[in-house]
Amino acid sequence: MKSLIVLVLFLYTILINEIYCLYEQSLDSTSKKVIWTLENKNKSISIPGSVPGGVYTDLRNAGIIGDILSGYNDVLTRWVSYDTWTYTGKFNVSSDNLKYATAKLILEGVDTVAFIELNGSPVGSTKNMFVRYIFDVKEHLKVGENELKFIFESPTEYAKARSRRYFTAPECVPDVYNGECHANQIRKMQASFSWDWGPAFPSVGIWRSARLEFFNGAVIRSITTHTEKKDSTWFLKVKVYLETGEHIRHIKGYLSVYLSLEGHQTIKIGKYVDTKIKDEGTVEVELDMNISKNVIREWWPNGYGSQSLYNLLIFFTTYENWSDREISYKHVKIGFRTLELVEQEASLILGNDTAAGKGLSFYFKVNGYPIFMKGSNWIPSNVLPEIGEKDTKRIDNLLVAARDTHMAMLRVWGGGVYESDYFYRRCDELGILVWQDFLFACSMYPADPEFLENVKAEIEYNVLRLQHHPSIAVWAGNNENEVALRGNWYSTQSQFEKYKKEYIKLYVDTIKPIVEGIDPGRRYLVSSPSNGRKSEQDGYIAKNPYDPNYGDTHYYNYLADNWDQNIYPQTRFASEYGFQSLPSIKTMRTSTNNTSDYKVDSDYSKHRQHSPNGYNNIEIQMRRHLKLDIDDPKYFEKFVFYSQISQAMSMKAETEFYRQSQVDWYTMGALYWQLNDIWQAPSWSGIEYGGKWKMLHYFAKSFFAPVLVSPRMTLTSEVNVYLINDRFVPIIDANITVEMFNWTSFVPIKTQSYPASADPLSSKKQFTIDLWDAHKKDEIFLRFTLNAEGVVSSPNNYIFPVPLRNTKGLRKPKVQISVLKEDSKMGKEFTVNIKVDAITLFLWLEADSIDGKFDDNGLIITKPHTSVTFITSENIEPETLQNAISYQYYEN
Repeated sequence: MKSLIVLVLFLYTILINEIYCLYEQSLDSTSKKVIWTLENKNKSISIPGSVPGGVYTDLRNAGIIGDILSGYNDVLTRWVSYDTWTYTGKFNVSSDNLKYATAKLILEGVDTVAFIELNGSPVGSTKNMFVRYIFDVKEHLKVGENELKFIFESPTEYAKARSRRYFTAPECVPDVYNGECHANQIRKMQASFSWDWGPAFPSVGIWRSARLEFFNGAVIRSITTHTEKKDSTWFLKVKVYLETGEHIRHIKGYLSVYLSLEGHQTIKIGKYVDTKIKDEGTVEVELDMNISKNVIREWWPNGYGSQSLYNLLIFFTTYENWSDREISYKHVKIGFRTLELVEQEASLILGNDTAAGKGLSFYFKVNGYPIFMKGSNWIPSNVLPEIGEKDTKRIDNLLVAARDTHMAMLRVWGGGVYESDYFYRRCDELGILVWQDFLFACSMYPADPEFLENVKAEIEYNVLRLQHHPSIAVWAGNNENEVALRGNWYSTQSQFEKYKKEYIKLYVDTIKPIVEGIDPGRRYLVSSPSNGRKSEQDGYIAKNPYDPNYGDTHYYNYLADNWDQNIYPQTRFASEYGFQSLPSIKTMRTSTNNTSDYKVDSDYSKHRQHSPNGYNNIEIQMRRHLKLDIDDPKYFEKFVFYSQISQAMSMKAETEFYRQSQVDWYTMGALYWQLNDIWQAPSWSGIEYGGKWKMLHYFAKSFFAPVLVSPRMTLTSEVNVYLINDRFVPIIDANITVEMFNWTSFVPIKTQSYPASADPLSSKKQFTIDLWDAHKKDEIFLRFTLNAEGVVSSPNNYIFPVPLRNTKGLRKPKVQISVLKEDSKMGKEFTVNIKVDAITLFLWLEADSIDGKFDDNGLIITKPHTSVTFITSENIEPETLQNAISYQYYEN
């Protein structure tokens, strides 16, 4: 397959070199042919600039400011966002370049409001961070040195000025965010004005690449692909969007498409193009392919099959005669899969004699199978978009971490950015479906003509850019704006009808037809959470957007006992839920080395906690279950550690509740909040800023396991035991062993085995037990183990009948650790042997001085000997690792 594609490219490369072809000239700093400078308004600062880049990055590189994520620098550097900044680039253009009929300036991303001059003449302006801007600049270019200038308006001042004209609630974020106001007025990463988990850095800059294009005919600007399967045939529709120069009104050429398939086969189709150009200088051409299913392997989400991708090459050859031919081409990889968001009468699945059978289902069917979506929510990987865009290693680490914990879906949250092409390509390759929010979050938004026109360009561009990715599962109009309006979050009730009208104008009248026109094969949800089809039937603002019988829900409750599965509400699909914890001391040290900051009530800790009442909410949960003495000399260290225990156990309880509820409520998704972090601060994340896994992410490997025994203790102290099977094959003739332990011994005091079975892709309640009559609940706990033919691994699970702080018999263990080196294709791999003399809870291993990761952590140890694996890229001896390992555990 690869050899044929390489051959096609090689032949076309020869052809391109022999004919008059289009020419591109990079304007990025990395080309070394462009010199960029950055100046503020009064020119007191004049330093080298970078493209792609941003003002905070360039100021730090020049030594004007320090590490923006250190200490209080999010506030101390805020002056940057109030100033006016100018980027000036100088580059050369040859006489040969100017022989082309068309010269265009291509800006893949400008953040955000800028006026652009070329050689002193205005060429255009930008006002949307998420749009690719294209300007005809032929008349402004000259032979020799040229000067391109971007004069950026302060984003905070721009937003403030627009708010005076088109005020839209809310005016400001809560004071505890230490943020900026009116983010809803500017089409910029909303979180750059701050959020409850992140700082405000309202940057400016050219955050994606810039280039000049010279050509005579037309270029391929975008493509979309639509696949449909009927019987034994796949139907592929390729739509190619061509663009010409402003003086070209007619185009002639040949469009050819090559698709690689299984068995080293390639299909080629083509079409002659001879057509007039639209007023905006574009033309669209469609081509169709019919492909036998025998030469296609379906693309599957992570955990359900392979991620087969196929090279698709599109060439457009413009010609008037042989000597005037030029070629534009585009290469993407596509996958073949069917995906449907099924919203049908729930009674068809659950019957109509219970509350669960009322309403509509809400689940994703992939390649004909209903898939329970396990996953999380993605926020930007960096508060500075130009760094998040370029840091492919960080993107890789986060996505692989999601893959390795059995996640099949990530929700790209609506307050961030449309991620890089690299991000979506890696999701394609790793089998991670993407629930893609459009970038409107936690706010009402304006609906004036200027704003709507700005949004139209944004939606069209990004749907065209991302549509071909098999990982894109669904589009959603916004994050929490329907429920915010209905719930009067921003005191809008007195103007409800006004805001409802503007809501519909933006998300329904403006965005919806664009999405459905470009990508009719995917579902567009107006909001998340919402009641889905029911919200639409109710006029788009449901009376109760959290109705458990419809759509998706977001659920947060910091006051109830979060370790208790009985507190959680039923839902068809849980697209957000979570609990906070603190980052590790190791991660905190990258922000402050001041030991006085390492206190819950320090000014630094208060500054970093953006969630109202955040530390109190963490402490409430911790103290329900864990014993923590405020006079303990290691109080803060334990507070950090115990907060991660509490978060992990709470998320385990809620996630397993949703997975269990597949059987009686047809809950079909659990996407917890949130996967990653944007700085070193308390948050809901499972992975800290810098990539260190919290206990939550390790626990996700178990609570998202494909096969899981999942017990739930009821309010009457019975234990219902479920078997969850996310595989395509049934579990039959299995056994679930229930062992009762006294806290003082590794030997169970009672063991009983129960038969078990489960259908494919199901959750099933197996049995109910009541073992408390003869035993005191504060002296015992239960361990659940599955033994089933064909099940390679299924994690143990546990029930702790009373809060751990109230248990009797749990004693301080002696822990001994030894390390052995193993050969591994994965790199340097070590076996870490652990010996304990007592039941040990949440044993947490650290090797902070070594770059590596344990394959399991936060261990519940119920036997004398346990081992885990440590993998590192460093060339070290076992003794070095053994000496570097430290540990913590829970102690009463």
